[in-house]
Amino acid sequence: MLTCSNSDWAFSVPVALTLGVCLGVILLGRWVARQRYFPGRNSFIMMHSASLWWMLAAALEMAAQAPGCKVLWATMAWPGIVTVPTFWAVFLWQYVNSARQSLPARGLLGLTLAPLLIWLMALSNPWHGLFYGAGTAPIGAEHGAPIRYQHGPLFHLAAVYVYLFMAFCMGIVIRAAAVSYGVYRRHYLAFVFVTAVPWVANIAYVGFGWMLFGFDPTPFSFAFTLAAFAWLIVGVRLFDLLPVARHLLLEALLDPVLVVDPQWRVIEANPEALKLAGLESEWQGLKLSDWPVFGRDLQALIAAQPDTGREQLLILTSSARYFEVRVRGIERVTRDGPVLLGKMLYLRDVTQRHLSELKLAEALAVSEERLRTISSLHEQLRDQALCDPLTGLYNRRHLDEFFGRELARAQREQAPLALALIDLDHFKRLNDEFGHLVGDEVLKAVAQHLLDSLRVSDAVFRIGGEEFLLILPNADAEEAHKRLEAICQRLAASALPTRSGPRHVTLSAGLAVYPAQGQALDELLHAADVALYEAKRTGRNRVRLGVPS
Repeated sequence: MLTCSNSDWAFSVPVALTLGVCLGVILLGRWVARQRYFPGRNSFIMMHSASLWWMLAAALEMAAQAPGCKVLWATMAWPGIVTVPTFWAVFLWQYVNSARQSLPARGLLGLTLAPLLIWLMALSNPWHGLFYGAGTAPIGAEHGAPIRYQHGPLFHLAAVYVYLFMAFCMGIVIRAAAVSYGVYRRHYLAFVFVTAVPWVANIAYVGFGWMLFGFDPTPFSFAFTLAAFAWLIVGVRLFDLLPVARHLLLEALLDPVLVVDPQWRVIEANPEALKLAGLESEWQGLKLSDWPVFGRDLQALIAAQPDTGREQLLILTSSARYFEVRVRGIERVTRDGPVLLGKMLYLRDVTQRHLSELKLAEALAVSEERLRTISSLHEQLRDQALCDPLTGLYNRRHLDEFFGRELARAQREQAPLALALIDLDHFKRLNDEFGHLVGDEVLKAVAQHLLDSLRVSDAVFRIGGEEFLLILPNADAEEAHKRLEAICQRLAASALPTRSGPRHVTLSAGLAVYPAQGQALDELLHAADVALYEAKRTGRNRVRLGVPS
């Protein structure tokens, strides 16, 4: 830095242009850093960080007026010069192969060794003179004239290293473009141009001495690179629908696969889908409904289904063939939530399987009696699964189904529906004093007492240790309260037979009525639970009605 202590500085158009590109690179890097999903994101950021280093060093070289200071900043640019093609190659490889994993620390360290070594060779040039030769000097006598560098053998060795990475980059994208078509080929061809322009500019400078504003034109070519990336991201949505290793995924699948955008235009199709539709060319962008053989039926089937945001499995019947269709949304996560970019449609021909199922159904028809027996056994097992083994009452599993049916009826007929939570008072004390066998006998006796007190349309459930739930269709608050009071009083006056002698128990109840205390089961249960707590708090052996919601 002492070399630049006596140098003055000048702000010029080339410096302004380079700093403007630096600002663009920073904004692009900031945008990329906020994207959660696209292959090679970290390598992309590393590459642009290196290009930012290179351009800042170039700007300082152009702004410095002393020859020694210019050479110093040219030397300081080398970490960026070597790192840019290194991580550009890594990014392209990850992007083409859809590799989202970050580089391991060992690999990252290995890729940074060569840039550091070349930088050290450039910094030590005053001692060996093998990087910039003795002929390195200003191109003119005027103050602040650009430097013409005499490139030594170490410089050319560094150039070969850089060009090998650039050749690798070109090989990656050219091969990807060759095996792709449609929008993906255009993406890869864009990468070819983005890779070629800085390389051509650097070869022109190193091999033929061409300069721009008297300097290496390579940093200025990044203006084109920045504009190209802005167009790829904004204009063609480069990082939205990604080419997810098409040659390994879509091309290799034996079943038809389509990708459609939100307007139902087909933007991707694998060879099996094209073969099924009988298409060879001019299909990209075609509406799904216009696709031959199955397109219209497929679009109608998918459009008729509610969009749940999850993968859907559908059955398509088209042209006397049967297809199992998996529909999966393609989304991009943003700050405002997921944005739907399109859908992937995976078709599997199940015609033979379906026909086999039909034949099997015909064969099973001759065993109708056996099926009826199996169905009867199934119903018995279902009843056992839905009933409490101790009391014989319905358990919690059956509650949702029964309540849903009664709620639908109440809504249809605009009728009330009462729900009551019942808890036996001091049941734990009874268990502790007389034992669990006596407690079980009390529970069975209470369950029978409740059953005897209900109408045919009513239902009682055991939902906990000593907790019961009553559902009283067509009972408003007044009627339900009277019936619960009667149940409560009769139980208190009754002696329940147990092996240790008659036992008296009481109950507390919380009552909720649709729609006053709630519109759904959870709301009614909450209201009834609050009312039950109030009944317990105010002395037990009583019924309390929940407050309106």
